[in-house]
Amino acid sequence: MGYTNYIHQKRSFTDEEWKQVLKEYDYVKEIGHIEPVNPEDKDTIIFNGKNNSCESFYLEKNLENYFKGSMGEYYKEQFDKNKYHFNFCKTRMWEYDLSVWYMYVALNHISKENISIGRDR
Repeated sequence: MGYTNYIHQKRSFTDEEWKQVLKEYDYVKEIGHIEPVNPEDKDTIIFNGKNNSCESFYLEKNLENYFKGSMGEYYKEQFDKNKYHFNFCKTRMWEYDLSVWYMYVALNHISKENISIGRDR
């Protein structure tokens, strides 16, 4: 049975918001429950769980980056229809679930009018 965290993003993060997001991400990395996937990319955050991982946490600073690649057209259509980008991270409640949820809560705090969150709990 899965366990999933959900996020809705209405716009790109501002530069100031993104600085705060990266500070929170640095904190999560210090705790040690995650493995960064793309440490050199400063506009995208991707990480997996260190011991067990179900799906990767994935976040873009710039909303438009979700609309690239093989699923980009579909994501753009859904964004135009719903007025937000929907994303999720299934964690099976493994150890890195707390890091995923912490990041989602921090994102909501940093950019309240932009981000809404939920989870299977």
